[in-house]
Amino acid sequence: MMVDWYIGRLGGPYTQLPSYQATNLLPTEATMSWSLKLLTVRGIPVRVHASFLLVVLWAAYIGFTERGALTGAAGVGWLHGAAFMVIFVLLLFACVVLHELGHSLVAQLFGVQVQDITLWPIGGMARMSKLPERPYQEFLISAAGPAVNVTLALALGALALAWIGPNALLRTLLTPRLLTRAMAVMDGQSLLLLLTFNNASLVLFNLIPAFPMDGGRLLRSFLAVFMPFAQATRVASMLGQSLAVVMIVAGLVSPGAYLLVLIGLFVFLSAWQERQQTLTYASLTGVRVRQATQPIGPQLYALETAGEAIRRVGIGPQVAYLVTDGGRLVGMLSRHELLGAVRKGGPGARISQYMRRDVVQFSPDDLLTLAAERLAQRQASVGVVVENGQVIGAVSRLDIARLAEVLEAFPAAATRE
Repeated sequence: MMVDWYIGRLGGPYTQLPSYQATNLLPTEATMSWSLKLLTVRGIPVRVHASFLLVVLWAAYIGFTERGALTGAAGVGWLHGAAFMVIFVLLLFACVVLHELGHSLVAQLFGVQVQDITLWPIGGMARMSKLPERPYQEFLISAAGPAVNVTLALALGALALAWIGPNALLRTLLTPRLLTRAMAVMDGQSLLLLLTFNNASLVLFNLIPAFPMDGGRLLRSFLAVFMPFAQATRVASMLGQSLAVVMIVAGLVSPGAYLLVLIGLFVFLSAWQERQQTLTYASLTGVRVRQATQPIGPQLYALETAGEAIRRVGIGPQVAYLVTDGGRLVGMLSRHELLGAVRKGGPGARISQYMRRDVVQFSPDDLLTLAAERLAQRQASVGVVVENGQVIGAVSRLDIARLAEVLEAFPAAATRE
């Protein structure tokens, strides 16, 4: 029972959410507001979401109660169990970070910018600025994550073999009573076995063809060799949603398997979201920036306060504002950043303290798909459209998404070149 509890309820499901996704069309400006940056690897920020603390507390609770129940110790046993499980979870999520770095570093080899890696309560995710351009690239990027876990499982297994000994390890693995006892000890050897088992389970679970998990992406890359990319995405995502429904039903009928329900819901929604994003991207093929350009609208002034700006433009529909100083363009401020300026600095905060000075610029004749990628790479919600040295308008991720929605329903609504 203890082995099932650790592997099935703590070690396995946490790390099974889709490993990476593209964010080229999705407004994500506020996504990381509750995340803490841990480190940077090859220019990739590694973050942990505040909700991750729930996993640590839950692990401590499991170790606290399980160890106390087994030993009957009033203090030492319980604290030992809590510390053991917290260490196990932290090491397990270190393996998840390595898994995501496997995806990310291979993506960088193909020129795909990785915005960040974030740890969530049910796993990790790498956000990429765009989808890989060719099927073999997606195949290699998708396979890199599980390959890391294969390497870790083999390395940890070899270490366990050397530490425990071949005969003792084989006898332990083949005898449920001995395996349960080995896990109950909660020492270095049991920690090593748990990490080995969980890395092996990560490989098997991630290779299930439930798009947009790794196995589903491998399937899409294979299908994309024989059919259009959008059609391959539709087939892989619908299969992924079907498997997600199976997960949800299995979680509902199995006592205590509520994490499986959560993962199934996440996979179902992620498959739908990425299918829509891919189809949206396809609908914009050949469309130029000028067809999504919007008028500038009200502008902000560098020396005015955030309070004054909100009173003047706050109830308007604009998603971003140009910032000028003496008639000269000096920056840009999104609606989200304007509200953040008031929250952080108060109504008296100057616009110049919070504006983006490095404004993303486009030509009216730039392809809209490339403009969406540049906005994602720069983590900006809006850019300005410049023609003959003059700013003639602005284009935002929201504008692009709205145009794509129109084109999906009526492709002839825009001209293509």
